[in-house]
Amino acid sequence: MLGAVRSVARAGRSAGPQARRMATDVIAQMEKEAAHAEKETAKWRVVAFACLPVCAGLAFLTLKNAHPHHRTSPDYPFLMYKVKDFPWGPDPLFGIPK
Repeated sequence: MLGAVRSVARAGRSAGPQARRMATDVIAQMEKEAAHAEKETAKWRVVAFACLPVCAGLAFLTLKNAHPHHRTSPDYPFLMYKVKDFPWGPDPLFGIPK
């Protein structure tokens, strides 16, 4: 798109002075936006590379200090209460037999 605008700006005979001035203004605006985009890209690249070691360090500390969480359930007498035997036998189907 920038090439098309520049060709209109350079065309002296085919475009009038107003079209050349508008094309020149568009080119200046596009170059200004491109320069701003380059600055913003460089800024966020620095921010990303600065945060990378911090995030890696926090992940390392989190994983280093991890410990297992074993839950022991109390042995309540009503947990294994049954009125009659199961069809498959005295042991529970999905549990540890007592």
